[in-house]
Amino acid sequence: MDQDVDDLDSPWEGAILYQRNPSISHLEYCTTLERLGLGQLSTEVSKSRASLMGLRVTKSVKDFPHGTPVLISMDVTRTKQNLKLDGIIRTVITLGCNRCGGPAADCVFSNFSLVLTEEPIEEPEIINMGVIYGQSEQGDDDDESVDLDDWLYFPPEEKSIDISKNIRDMVHLEIKINAICDPMCKGLCLNCGQNLNNSSCNCSQQGSNLKSYGPLGGLKEKLQQ
Repeated sequence: MDQDVDDLDSPWEGAILYQRNPSISHLEYCTTLERLGLGQLSTEVSKSRASLMGLRVTKSVKDFPHGTPVLISMDVTRTKQNLKLDGIIRTVITLGCNRCGGPAADCVFSNFSLVLTEEPIEEPEIINMGVIYGQSEQGDDDDESVDLDDWLYFPPEEKSIDISKNIRDMVHLEIKINAICDPMCKGLCLNCGQNLNNSSCNCSQQGSNLKSYGPLGGLKEKLQQ
């Protein structure tokens, strides 16, 4: 499905733009799953759960005012020639319940860090394993602890940069296979496939009436022949 989205000229482009402004150190953004190209994760289930959590789509979102809200809070700090964006993503995505297969609302509360650098980004020839595990050699400067995929080239002459794809990818990473719609979900009957949350089946009763003694089950009848 993502391949199909990529062929549509990246519909998430422009969803979240960082505007260069040295006087601002904190920013709040609002967009929707639909605007980020993740409409398949947005249903009435996710919208309802987001509303209960107090997440709302602001009036600034013109394209999908009735979508599932994605709220981003971000602090901006300058380190040398770089800008460091540290933020939190809050939203709700709809996944398939691991027990019954129905829609399951999964809350997303994810931290992220991006580095905007004025120098062109080059792949290092030697990877420092200490840096990968967060043991930066530069003391208070922890830019090097940020994954290379989260470094973006931001030339000084540019006034804004699109970080929509990075936010989208971070939400996408929250997709998991063990989501459940409710802690008390009864799941499906392994025999007939009936959703036990909606109604019961007779499989367990029928199974209890059938006595089985394994390979010796028919021994009595065979001895009487």
